[in-house]
Amino acid sequence: MLAGYAVSDRALVETYTPPAGWVLVTHAHYDHLMDVPETARLTGAQVYASPQACQLLALQGVPPHQVTAITAGDRLALGGFEVEVYPSRHRVIFGHIPYQKPLRPRLKPPLRARDYRFDHLFTFRICAEETRVLIASGIDAEPSVEADVLLVGADASRDQLGVILEGVRPRLVMPNHWDDMFRPLSSPLVPMYKPPKGIIPSLKRIDLSAFERRVREIAPEAQVIIPRLFAGYDIARS
Repeated sequence: MLAGYAVSDRALVETYTPPAGWVLVTHAHYDHLMDVPETARLTGAQVYASPQACQLLALQGVPPHQVTAITAGDRLALGGFEVEVYPSRHRVIFGHIPYQKPLRPRLKPPLRARDYRFDHLFTFRICAEETRVLIASGIDAEPSVEADVLLVGADASRDQLGVILEGVRPRLVMPNHWDDMFRPLSSPLVPMYKPPKGIIPSLKRIDLSAFERRVREIAPEAQVIIPRLFAGYDIARS
């Protein structure tokens, strides 16, 4: 990823992508956007993303009619779903927010990981009938809005998690962005290394047991589920 190209694996996308009518993009880093062009071509889904992410999608051949630029404060009516778009803040890694800057001029595919630069970071609250799901994309500046289900980074500190849980008041909490994405899908899941805020690399992997313990201490009424790859979960209120 440091020296080569960040190119989507079409066969994997075709194997594992479910039917989709809409794709919501939190931000344009390669690990969030790289597979979206293939997903859009495969499913015909409408993609909602920031203006800069839309530029990257157009650059990779996603047709204009399949891409919609969004901004914080937007409310989207997507079939039976209502989506609220909130601003968020990316984690500080190695002393700064990585690749939050304009795109390089005269950019052409194939793209490298460093070409996936972002302008905005979004958190989404998705409402479907009686169920509200908050997909928190950061841990430092998340919206204080209630939701039934919270997806949040497992690397959040106890203080960060406390603020988020107090505002969201979920009945179900699931960690997101926690597995080591540099391992092939055929390998067992392991947590990724904890993102370092300073210049010294972290040698500790995310502790899922500690995350679950912190949630139970702060919000004992909430259920915690550690999601597995490609598993289905019934999150509707029973």
